[in-house]
Amino acid sequence: MWSDEEVTAAWLGHSTVLINFFGLMIITDPVFSKRIGIRLPFLTLGPKRLTEPALAFSELPPIDLVLLSHAHFDHIDRRTLKRFPKSTSVITACKTRDLLRGTKFSKIIELDWNDTLRISPRGLEVEVTAFRPNHWGARMQYDEHRGYNSYVISRRNKRIIYGADTAMTDAFAKLRDGRPFALAIMSIGAYDPWIRAHATPEQAIAMADAAGAQYIMPVHHQTFRLSVEPFREPIERFTHELAHAPKRIALREIGETFVLPP
Repeated sequence: MWSDEEVTAAWLGHSTVLINFFGLMIITDPVFSKRIGIRLPFLTLGPKRLTEPALAFSELPPIDLVLLSHAHFDHIDRRTLKRFPKSTSVITACKTRDLLRGTKFSKIIELDWNDTLRISPRGLEVEVTAFRPNHWGARMQYDEHRGYNSYVISRRNKRIIYGADTAMTDAFAKLRDGRPFALAIMSIGAYDPWIRAHATPEQAIAMADAAGAQYIMPVHHQTFRLSVEPFREPIERFTHELAHAPKRIALREIGETFVLPP
């Protein structure tokens, strides 16, 4: 049982992280489908899920806030999003609201880069700031107008970075303000050959370090085959790079849970 007096984060697969942020339940880019991509009648054209989610959707606790980073099929999965109840709020990137048509969400908020929002589901306030990663937001070839975000979420003087998809950028260094970030959730896969859109494990660590993150959670690997690097290579490179400071690694495998030390 998770304590509402702690910060707890579980990696459910790909970029889906379930966070208990002092009682506020947040989930990032929830994807529970067996295949992602273009949906046709009785068929989805796209990569197959290779590792099952750590929890079934029906096993999720009530979610207060869904955080969506950008429109790619492995981050905005409409079949998953249609399963959330009306009571759940959503924060998403600019010009992606149309992708949420058919969902039950009563509150959908688009954030532009450097926008900050305070939201209080169930009276539990959280502050969310969007910033610009080195990525792109088009879902299809013709919709390059869509936004794409990374986020900082803050509550009770603790701050978490959800880096989402990004290539190497100085945006994380610009977050540094003398106060630590408790946790940085960083994507470490799909860099070969997509190095212009996705960071290597070493680059992900460098960006988290530049921001001043205490702990790093590696995600966006071991779930879908989106690139050509070996399946286990991202986490192997990640752990090797942090061999001198292994306690900074929040977790390594899908299904593991990290509890932020006091």
